[in-house]
Amino acid sequence: MSTAVEDLLGAWRLESWSLVYDDGRPPEYPLGDDAKGLIMYTADGHVAATLMKANRSAATPESETARATAYAESFAYAGRYEVRDGTVFHSIEIATNPALVGFRSTRHIQLDGDRLTLSGPDFVPGVSRTQRIEWRRAQSR
Repeated sequence: MSTAVEDLLGAWRLESWSLVYDDGRPPEYPLGDDAKGLIMYTADGHVAATLMKANRSAATPESETARATAYAESFAYAGRYEVRDGTVFHSIEIATNPALVGFRSTRHIQLDGDRLTLSGPDFVPGVSRTQRIEWRRAQSR
């Protein structure tokens, strides 16, 4: 059964974000194994994702070091998406990392009830690793 746009619509909470290496070494967790995040898909084709390290310290405007740490401990982007043949493509229009603006990510979709797994090539070209991002559908309040 192929995944349809309707299957992705709404908000999803991050369960895990890992980098899985092709050579079998243990996975890495860029923001820790307890990272927090949300991804939202809208019916009109927009996507927005924000991920962050759990328990981050507050960054004051006066501290350049604290601001740099806060930036390094978070990740966000937004843009358009399309679903085709069990894959979602994110066309990034804005991002905390300017190098990702204009990038088109490829994520294979696995959907199991209220769990969504997106996996695909890393953003870094030439690195033999896959991103694996696991989400759970956000509950309405």
